[in-house]
Amino acid sequence: MSIPVHEALPARRHRGLVGLYGLWQFRDYLMERGAATLIVLGLFSYLSVGEKLSELHYRAEHATAAQIAQAGGAEAWHTAQLQALTSNFLASFLGVVVFVGAVFATQGIVANDRKTGFYRFLFAKPVSPTRYYGQAFVIHWAAFTALVSAMALVYGALVQPILSVPLLMAVAVMFLMYAGIEFLASSMARWDWLSMVAVAVTATYLWGRFGTSPSPVARLVYLLPPLHRTAEVYSAVAQGDALPWHLLAWFGGYGLVCVVAALFVLRYRRLAII
Repeated sequence: MSIPVHEALPARRHRGLVGLYGLWQFRDYLMERGAATLIVLGLFSYLSVGEKLSELHYRAEHATAAQIAQAGGAEAWHTAQLQALTSNFLASFLGVVVFVGAVFATQGIVANDRKTGFYRFLFAKPVSPTRYYGQAFVIHWAAFTALVSAMALVYGALVQPILSVPLLMAVAVMFLMYAGIEFLASSMARWDWLSMVAVAVTATYLWGRFGTSPSPVARLVYLLPPLHRTAEVYSAVAQGDALPWHLLAWFGGYGLVCVVAALFVLRYRRLAII
């Protein structure tokens, strides 16, 4: 339970205290969550792309003159092969990047402090839990987007450039949805990442089962995000097509509602309640 002494402090000093915490929150993300995210996703990327690059080099050595001529030359053939490899990689792997990143970034973001009792020491200072955890969420969101940008630059240096505004927009919005759900669950209970996975599985199943049903009861499925359509977002990025903004607005709006609900819970629910 937070100590309400912060209510008597000037707003400027209050914000300054929270801002100082932000430096530690950013450092903690990089050292713990960010490092784990980078290791896991880096390993998956290597396993996904490394073997295919070897196959590509083998095909390049054994490509016939007719194949090269049809592509417009050796350089054009190689570029086309790299483009196909990159498109398949983004379409199949970008969703994994966002999902894993969201799980790591917000797992236990509130629940861990509640379970260990650390919140008693943390909020002995004049800091609002709503501001503190809201700031932590924003920092993790921004840090993950920066981490994806760095990974995209590495991929671009080794294989082919992929960093673009549509890529970052898709990553940021989809992260907001998944992380928002987990943030809300973490503010309410212990099993935050399991709750997020449960919502994802349930939403995918119910949308596939009842999404086109004319029954009025089936309309309740609209309370869940249309996760069965996330592939449309990732495919648009992979193919270089226009992003489906109506879907991104839906996903982002759902995540934003969850974040606001989590802040509301933190504002009015005692942290001592497990």
